[in-house]
Amino acid sequence: GIARLPVDELRECGISYAFTNCRQDSHTYPILHDRKRVARRPDKLEDAIVGGEAGEREERIVCSQHLEASSTLFADVRRENRARRGEGRPAGRVMFFCVAGQNRSAVLAAATMLIHGKSLGGILRHCARQRPFVLENVGFQRQLVELEAIVESLTRGGGTTRDRFRGHWDLVRHARSASRAQQSKRVRMMMGGNGDDETDGVIRSPPLRSESHYEVLAGTKVEVELLIPGLCTMEVRIPKECTIPTLKNRLMRHVNDNLLRHDECPSKIAKSWLILAMFGSDDMWDLPLEVEAVELRVQLERMKLMFGLNARLKKGTPYITWDARCRFALVIFSVVRYPKETPSTSTLSDCEKAVITADAANDDIDLSMRTDQVPWTFVHQERPNAPATLLENTLRSTHLRAWDFVTGKALASKLPIVFSYADDPRDKRAFMMVSRSAGTLQQFQSPGEGDILGMGANAIVHRVQLAFTLPDGGHRDENWTSVNVGLKNDTSLNVHSNKTASMSIQSNNTTSESIQSNTEEGEEYWDAAVKRPFSLAKMLIFLQHSSEAGLAKRLRLANLLNSDKRVLYFYGLGLGLSTNAYNQNEYKFELMLLSKYDEHFSSYTMRCFMEEYITIISSLTDEDQRMSIQRMQSEFTITSVKVLLVSLLNAFRDLTLMGIQAFDFNHLNNVLVSRDYQSVRLIDIDGNSQGSVEYPSVESAFDKSCKSPNAPKHPPQKPCLNVDLNILLPSVIEQLILGKGRGRSFVSNTRSVIWRAEEEMAKEMIERILLENFYPGLENEETDSDLKCRVGIHVKKVAEWFYDLVKKKTPWTNWTHDIYDAMRCIDHLPIS
Repeated sequence: GIARLPVDELRECGISYAFTNCRQDSHTYPILHDRKRVARRPDKLEDAIVGGEAGEREERIVCSQHLEASSTLFADVRRENRARRGEGRPAGRVMFFCVAGQNRSAVLAAATMLIHGKSLGGILRHCARQRPFVLENVGFQRQLVELEAIVESLTRGGGTTRDRFRGHWDLVRHARSASRAQQSKRVRMMMGGNGDDETDGVIRSPPLRSESHYEVLAGTKVEVELLIPGLCTMEVRIPKECTIPTLKNRLMRHVNDNLLRHDECPSKIAKSWLILAMFGSDDMWDLPLEVEAVELRVQLERMKLMFGLNARLKKGTPYITWDARCRFALVIFSVVRYPKETPSTSTLSDCEKAVITADAANDDIDLSMRTDQVPWTFVHQERPNAPATLLENTLRSTHLRAWDFVTGKALASKLPIVFSYADDPRDKRAFMMVSRSAGTLQQFQSPGEGDILGMGANAIVHRVQLAFTLPDGGHRDENWTSVNVGLKNDTSLNVHSNKTASMSIQSNNTTSESIQSNTEEGEEYWDAAVKRPFSLAKMLIFLQHSSEAGLAKRLRLANLLNSDKRVLYFYGLGLGLSTNAYNQNEYKFELMLLSKYDEHFSSYTMRCFMEEYITIISSLTDEDQRMSIQRMQSEFTITSVKVLLVSLLNAFRDLTLMGIQAFDFNHLNNVLVSRDYQSVRLIDIDGNSQGSVEYPSVESAFDKSCKSPNAPKHPPQKPCLNVDLNILLPSVIEQLILGKGRGRSFVSNTRSVIWRAEEEMAKEMIERILLENFYPGLENEETDSDLKCRVGIHVKKVAEWFYDLVKKKTPWTNWTHDIYDAMRCIDHLPIS
């Protein structure tokens, strides 16, 4: 929860704040000190920790930066207390805190008191009286006992002992002097003052600093917090001014060198996202620094408006000036494995050689499209008798995160949500479970209870409720977990708003005012259809510029081409957490496509509609279902047939206008039908075939000169959509005309009879079926004869049109050749 601490207000109230990142509460974590091989009597301890020959090095106990941070702050408060007592003011105190207040903060508090002269026995007796359940970590207990021995040896020992424990001796000496301690390395002190070293006549050596720390002091670098969701947080020193790709490469290299390469299965980041937030603002008020999610122009505008970060152009490239309040999250999706110890090159594959070579050269090669990358997963298991949950230990939140393609505005799911997955993408049932637990262990419901809207060959679609986030946390409600408590709640989120203005699609002319108008949108929420690919390969494909996510973003930017919304609009990309359905201690992150859920269309695909349309009423046992389908069939007229077909072909035409080259019309699940059966919406635009359509209407002079005079001349190619109309479209029309309430076998048998029969007999059969399907009761004696005559003429025209269509007779010989020929054919369907 420290991300939202009002550090500026704390400083104004005279409260000093220091942050040190104790990443793990484990028995092996070196929270107080660590054993490392260093050079004997090095001039720069930082430069001598690793490398070198065994004969020139020895094992030493190196003081941790966590102990330096806590002891330094405590020494500063003691120095200020002397001044306070002289002025008659009350003395200040120091509060140590962590997630549970059980191990990490307790051991640092006890170690700090040891450094400042208290006995370990007295410290433990005090803890036993005040908070008896602390310090249960056996590894931390051992380090406390070792620290007591180190402090005693420093008190009695001479120069050799103090040189061996140089870091500890600096802390002990600073604690026992009246001077103000310098800010130690890797510590962010949120306090006033110029940081000058006040010696008061005490001669002491300067604290040890790394080269990058001097660059921080010189103003060329800045220290920021980096969160690796699922693992830990780290402090990283980055250039004060650099480009976004340079920053991401620096952070990825830091994570590779300090975390992933030391794993049991050493690896290197392949696909990842970098997300920016800011200290003092809500951690859900953030921005992805990825062009896949938000255009660079919008990123720069949002960084200026949200965080006050400025950018300037150098040779056409924007350089951003970062500051110490920046917080970054590097979300890892996939990694490339490589051996920890470099074996003989003869035993390595070409891929392994490339990874090792790039790592050795510290190369910034992009591994995001490597074919040998694997999903990155992390393991988390709850500790017994500990109040911490998954999200409090390793994540900011388990809420689904999303960002608008056009404006870059951040959204979050109103409820926490963890999806499920399986290593085998064919095991689709394992992708159906969802947990919405908040502040407790994840509880997954049985399959089918995850608000599933649909499932295809490559992805599953869930329904999730989203809300725009606010910098002050006003979007949060009772569903947010305990680490997010403390910010104001906005009760308006609990009431569904019917406003649609803020949900409207914005044009490409995104202004600063529209970006700043986040407050109104934050008071509303909307339902999203979240599309999750089944595999890493599918996720990487749809993220490409030429594939589904890239196309979706271009459609948003060019929304006038989809003004009738016949093509499903994807509003942005989402970032979610999922767990292995067969090992719920294993988690990974996924990227997802988000469209706005439309109750008018919902999940009613054309396949579902056609099945209901041809269903034989007498075969249904459920009374409500029978009445609903019977009502739909009775109200569906010849005019309804034409309206539905025209809407489908108009949607294909809209794809052509958008410059899309292909659409997969090999099954009817890619088409949604509205509940009034008058319009359709296309989904699942085909894979990697998008792009602008070439239109070579004028041949170049070079081409003309190369062709012989007798060569056949081809007409200019017209812009058209690569969609197969030869299979499904004739089948759909046949079922609409012949199959209402009659079943699929009737349509198939009747078509065969029509194809083999004489023309007049076939047309008579079609007329009879049309009368039975669309004009039942017309044969009643009470029916007006004039009406019968007019209906007969109309049915005869429809029968002639349908017969020519089925037999592909003139003028409909090539009516399935492309969408324009099909549109002309459907336009000639007579309506009454």
